[in-house]
Formats: sequence, structure tokens, C-alpha cells
Amino acid sequence: MSEANEGVSPLWHLTGFRLIKLGELVQATTASVFEAMELNARQFHVLATAATMAEPSQRELSRTLGIDPNVMVGVVDELERLELVERVRNPQDRRRYIVTPTLRALEVLARAQAAVARTEEEFFAGISEEERRVLHELSGRLIGQHPRVTKSE
Repeated sequence: MSEANEGVSPLWHLTGFRLIKLGELVQATTASVFEAMELNARQFHVLATAATMAEPSQRELSRTLGIDPNVMVGVVDELERLELVERVRNPQDRRRYIVTPTLRALEVLARAQAAVARTEEEFFAGISEEERRVLHELSGRLIGQHPRVTKSE
């Protein structure tokens, strides 16, 4: 059986290498979706996560996404500059801030999520629904077995 990318790298036979390459392709494909909305993938992930958590602090977002806390400050600063989040003092702990998505952010997020879903459909069109479901399940299982091995993008 001949594979389109066989011979591209001596690492091609390694599943991990293929997953890295697949991740790079997905990331590059979705980058254009985020660019059109003046976001990047990291900002999208923070925004989407903040929108689903009850009153998350920067620290909670950092821990949940595996992003260094110092990096998270910069991401939230930029989202605040873009008027996509507001920092609100936590009334129970005045040293902490709650990261609150704005109404504009919720609109941007809804458009971005729909665009990402369409992009994923197109990207994975070459495999069946069942194959996609299996890939999704297996990748989730492996990620669950190796949490926090690496930092999120």
C-alpha cells in the first residue's frame, strides 16, 4: 500500500510524528478562520473556556488550559484590549479577578465556533463519520492518559 507522504521523513512510520503533523495541519487550517475574526487560536481557547466556566480567574483558566500563568496575563490583556473580556474583582477574594467575556465576545465566539466546525468538516471530509468518531475517541483517551505532559500552545 502506497502512502502519499511516505518517504517525506524517516519518522513517517511513527504514530506520534504523524499526529504532530496532523496537529500542525489542523492548526494552520484553523488559523485562517481566527485571523478573519482578528483572533488567534490561544485567544479563542481562552475565550471559549472563559465562556463555559462559572466566574473563572486567570489562574483557573491557566490551569484548565495548561497555559503558563505569566502568558495568560498577556492573553487576557490582549482580549481586554480587543474588548472581548473584562476583568472584574472577585468579591470573595479582592486579590483575584474574574475573567468575564463581553457580549461582543459571545457574538465573536459563536461565529468563530461555527466557522471552526465548518472548517473541521472540510478538513476531515476524507474520512468517514465512523473513522472520525474513532479518531476523536482515541485521541481523547490518549490525552486523558497523559495530562499536562506539555504546555498548551
